Parts: sequence; C-alpha cells; structure tokens
Amino acid sequence: MENTVDQVKKNVENIKKFVTPFFNLAVSTTIYGYHNIVPTGKLILTCNHRSDMDPFVIGSVFPRFISWIAAEYTTRIPLFKDLVEKTGTIPMAIDGNISMASIKKVQQVFKNGDVLGIFPEGHDYMVQNDFSAPLAKFHDGFAAFSLRNKVDILPAVIIPEEETISDYPIPPLVRAFMGMPKEVCEIKKRVVYKKVNLVFGEVVKYQDYAHLPLAEGMIEASKETKRRMGELQKVDFLKK
Repeated sequence: MENTVDQVKKNVENIKKFVTPFFNLAVSTTIYGYHNIVPTGKLILTCNHRSDMDPFVIGSVFPRFISWIAAEYTTRIPLFKDLVEKTGTIPMAIDGNISMASIKKVQQVFKNGDVLGIFPEGHDYMVQNDFSAPLAKFHDGFAAFSLRNKVDILPAVIIPEEETISDYPIPPLVRAFMGMPKEVCEIKKRVVYKKVNLVFGEVVKYQDYAHLPLAEGMIEASKETKRRMGELQKVDFLKK
C-alpha cells in the first residue's frame, strides 16, 4: 500500500530525529543565507552534487520536508527502494525519458505546497571524479518544472572545508550487477565530508522567464541558476 503524504512526512521526521544527531557528530555544517529559505509554499531546491552525502547534509538542517529526485537506477541498491517509498523520493530516468508517473509525482509535490529537491548536475560531477572542478553541465529539466508549474527556484551550494577522498566502497562488478550505468560503475573515488558550509541564495523567480517560449525560458532559467550557484561557491562570499 502506497504511503500517504502525511505518513511520508512522519517517516522523514522520525528518520531525521534518529539519524541527524549521529550525522552531526560526523559532519559539521555551517549555514549561510538561511533567511533566503522560503518558509511555505511550493519550491524547487537546487544544489551542487559532489558526494552521495549531499542529501543528508541538506536534509539534516533544512526546516521543510523535501521530496528528492533520484536517478532511477539507485532503486536497485539494496534497501534503497524501500527508503525511496518511505521518504517520498521520486525516481527518474537519467536518459531524459521522464515517465508520466514521475511527472505526476512532481506535480503532486507542488500541489501539496512542498519542496522538490534536485541536483541539476545529476551524477556527472561525481562521474568526472575531479573534486576541484567547477560545476558540471546542468540538466535543464528542473527549469522546465519551474516554468510549467510556476515555481521559484532556491539555489544552494555545499562548500567543503574538511573532507577525505577515498576509494568508492562498492566494487565495479557489484555495481554492474546491480544495474548501474557504465559511467557510474567506473567511478573510482568518493568524497566523505567532515566540515562543510551550506549556502542558500536568493530565489530565481519563474516570472522572469515566463514570457519566453518554454524551450528558451528553461535554458535561461537554468543558466541563471547555475550562475548564481557559481557565485555562491566563491570563497570571498563566506564571512570568515
């Protein structure tokens, strides 16, 4: 039986109560721009994606329920499929062929006045395995969600201060057996955070691009979101 929205939110709260204290012992997070978080109403949250720890960094401090979009293949990871259902995560194909079921789940998030969490880089940044590189190319689908559903975008970035880069814990053959894409099977290293800065910027207003044809508007909204996230990543932004 499918979980109701209220049950999913209760599941997430229970998980956060249990996991967050342990997570905070492992990772120290300093927040900037907290005042930019929109307290109510439908919203798209975007963030850079350099570690599989990123959703937990944000989820441990974000004051609202987030329905995350995750690559469909992650549901093949043991135990993750059940976690997806219990936490309201929306699996989505990475080849651009988004199913109607996924679209309906996204629309339901907005109908409920909740937050949709998206990593516009997808897994591309982690695939390239250069953790000193700038933001990877964005997938523009989040901007289409914004314009089609009249939803503002809240840009955020995770900036590491202390981290370790270690071997990927799941061997390539095991990843292949679980049905992960070839490029994911070949990832060699992963980031483990110890101390990070989490920075929230001002929202990108969908109205600024609503007058454009959808194809053009989504590209421009995506470019602006990426530009702002790049600005937030600059070291001199942080007040040391």
